[in-house]
Amino acid sequence: MSTAKGPKFLKPDDESFASERDAAPTDDHVTSFVFNAHQSLALAAQRDRLPIRQYRDQILYCLETYQTLVLVGETGSGKSTQVPQFVPVV
Repeated sequence: MSTAKGPKFLKPDDESFASERDAAPTDDHVTSFVFNAHQSLALAAQRDRLPIRQYRDQILYCLETYQTLVLVGETGSGKSTQVPQFVPVV
C-alpha cells in the first residue's frame, strides 16, 4: 500500500516535468515501418482485396433500404475507409 502524499495529476502550468515533455523523441520510440504485402498492386486492386469489398452490394442495399446501418468487422477491414467511398454510388 502506497503512502505517497503527492498530487496524482499535474496542473497545466506545472513545469516540473517540462524537460521530459519538450524532449524530442528518440529513434527507440519511433516506428516508421509499415508492412503492405500488396504494395506492388495498383491501389484499386489493393482495395478490392479488403475484406469489406465482398459485402459491397449488401452494404449498398442496406443503405438504400434502412435508415441506420451498423457495421462490425475486424480492424483494417475497410469499414471506415472504404464504405464511405461506396456511399456516393447510392
